Amino acid sequence: MKQRFLLLLFFLGVFNAFSQTLERGPYLQSMTNKSVKIMWRTSDSTVGIVKYGNSPTALDNTIVDTISTKNHIVQINGLNAHTKYYYSVGFGTTVLAGNDEQHHFLTALTPGDTTPFRFWVTGDFGAGNNNQIRVRKWFENYLQTHEVNGWLWLGDNAYHDGTDANYQEKVFNKVYGYDSIFTFLPFYPIPGNHDFNSVNSTDEPQNFRGPYFDMVEVFKHAEMGGVPSNMEAYYSYDFGNTHFLALNSEMYRVFVFWDLFSKPFTDWLKADLAASTKKFKVAYWHSAPYSKGSHDSDDFWEVFMASMRERVLPILEQYGVDLVLCGHSHVYERSYLINKHYGPSYSFKRNTMLIDSTSGNPDSNRTYIKYTYGPNKDKGTVYGVIGNSGKSEDENGKMHVAMYKKYAGSDAVGSMILDVAGNELTGTYYTANGDVFDKFRIQKIDSAVVLGIKHNSNIQALKVYPNPFSNSIMVEFDAKQSQPTTINIQNIIGQLMVETVWKGKSSIGNNKIELKDLHALPKGEYIISIQQNNDIVSQKLLKID
Repeated sequence: MKQRFLLLLFFLGVFNAFSQTLERGPYLQSMTNKSVKIMWRTSDSTVGIVKYGNSPTALDNTIVDTISTKNHIVQINGLNAHTKYYYSVGFGTTVLAGNDEQHHFLTALTPGDTTPFRFWVTGDFGAGNNNQIRVRKWFENYLQTHEVNGWLWLGDNAYHDGTDANYQEKVFNKVYGYDSIFTFLPFYPIPGNHDFNSVNSTDEPQNFRGPYFDMVEVFKHAEMGGVPSNMEAYYSYDFGNTHFLALNSEMYRVFVFWDLFSKPFTDWLKADLAASTKKFKVAYWHSAPYSKGSHDSDDFWEVFMASMRERVLPILEQYGVDLVLCGHSHVYERSYLINKHYGPSYSFKRNTMLIDSTSGNPDSNRTYIKYTYGPNKDKGTVYGVIGNSGKSEDENGKMHVAMYKKYAGSDAVGSMILDVAGNELTGTYYTANGDVFDKFRIQKIDSAVVLGIKHNSNIQALKVYPNPFSNSIMVEFDAKQSQPTTINIQNIIGQLMVETVWKGKSSIGNNKIELKDLHALPKGEYIISIQQNNDIVSQKLLKID
């Protein structure tokens, strides 16, 4: 009898192993320079097991979960920064996914590390349609030749109501979803208004529950830098030399609640920004403060768009946030470098709010410059709307006055690649067809760079004369190597755009370049910069008439 009972248990175990299926994931959350959380869902409750190592055939480390569950969260600690690992998930001796090249992850850069990195940015993507598939397939193609470190979600991640079934069908499903991407690319999400349709949104933010909050594991306790928010409704983190703020435009579902309950949020936001010393600051949330797409930020019912513009932008700009990325409006829009526009579009004043009226496109020598010193320290922010990574709307013929570019249409969908390298942040918007529709760059100019020659620079012994000058100057320097060279002149307080006055290639040894016809420059102080790739040396100039 006992033998029959044991045999029955054995066959039940075998049956369970064969019947057990992987319903969601695996996917990666809370990626730090030392740890990661691996999450997945199974059809039945099991005790999850993760194995990991430095190659798909050498998963020498094992972590066994402490509970039996369908929704698995296993954290791996003690990892090395910016290092590639492989993994598998399963239960007992059964492997549900992994042991192959696709299941891997690259740990994050240590906060402060200046190694270049790259993020993918998508908004309003979980539509469950062919346009969502088109954008995903473009990105799969892009990954063949580019390394990407992370993925920003801008909200409305699963239409129509952010239910568990919506997420299952439109985010984790193999047809519409990102099964081919989740296994190796961590995402850093925020929710949108459609996600909030399934959230207990009348409660306080720290008590929010719903399918979105069940699905994510974010940096509540400043595990990757920043100030702890102690909740998943909003949070911050550092990646390399950049500070990211994942904010929430949907928290206060009745407009007046901003004034009643928002003080803990704004206090946290100010403390977090004040504490950050990173080169760049990037904020993202769902409801865009400026748009003339499928949602018009001037419409009186767009209270979330207005509340973020009126209450949050002044704080962000006070602390020098460089880039804001949002969704909600099913178009692509991107602003000029602007400052202090907190009202409707008709209140935009070009003479005081427009910091740089150019394209900001480095391919046209129109990079946006931000200074880390002087009276205009950290002045100017670029605002992007990427609400068409799945959803799209017909062009309505409207253009917000703060915007430089707009992309709209029934099949006008795409996504952004965000690159950060040294003192440069570059955003490139790709359509689903693979075309570059827009590109901009923000470059930080440090006083340390401006005030002299770097000892390891290719450019040495810089002389600019006469100084003061009136109409022409001679630029003289020594170069150790022949390099493509650009000479720029800009106002010392950053009020004028960068003006490229010479472009060519330096010679080895002594170089003398005469710059003529500078009479159009007004009297005042300027900075002349000689740039070779990321190498910049500069000197102050004084124009006397």
